[in-house]
Amino acid sequence: MTISQPSMFSGIPIEARDGTISVLSTLPQMADALANDWPSDGPMFLAALAALVGERAGCFSTRDVHRAFIAAAIEAECLPDSYMKN
Repeated sequence: MTISQPSMFSGIPIEARDGTISVLSTLPQMADALANDWPSDGPMFLAALAALVGERAGCFSTRDVHRAFIAAAIEAECLPDSYMKN
């Protein structure tokens, strides 16, 4: 019998240019967000992409990906203010 591990991370809210907020809670959702119309292409964006690839290769943990994704979202200024206050 396989027991699924509960997610240790809550979702990460991302605010789109039109003001809508999406909560991303899986690595595929984060990959899609980065690949489709991400508002920045700076170094944190590239680090988040590398972390996603590294996680698939077993070089990075899920926690590393979440940290890199949050850093990319801060760089792109797409985290809602309420998230930044936490």
